[in-house]
Amino acid sequence: MLETSANSPILAEAEVSRRMRLLSELQAALAAQGVRAVLARTHRLVLKYNSSPCPPSGLTNPKLHILSSRPGVAATDGDTYYLSWDQVFPVDDPIAAAEAIAGQRQAS
Repeated sequence: MLETSANSPILAEAEVSRRMRLLSELQAALAAQGVRAVLARTHRLVLKYNSSPCPPSGLTNPKLHILSSRPGVAATDGDTYYLSWDQVFPVDDPIAAAEAIAGQRQAS
């Protein structure tokens, strides 16, 4: 469910802020488990000035890069955390998600 930058939809600033907050909660929960993670906000910039219509530029879905022995990326749609290794967790319990991610890291 993680999107590449080429097909990521442009999101409103308020939605990006909400998703950043949810990912920062997961980041804090991961830090408590000893797992480093870096939160990145992304912006798609379209430079095609000679074609019409141009795809829009703007903020896209932020991502949390998990730095561990099993590195990965987490994103959210506001309801669910999606991990690059095909796992999903509800956003209402970032501590449980972090514990599961940390447990996998130790098993790797």
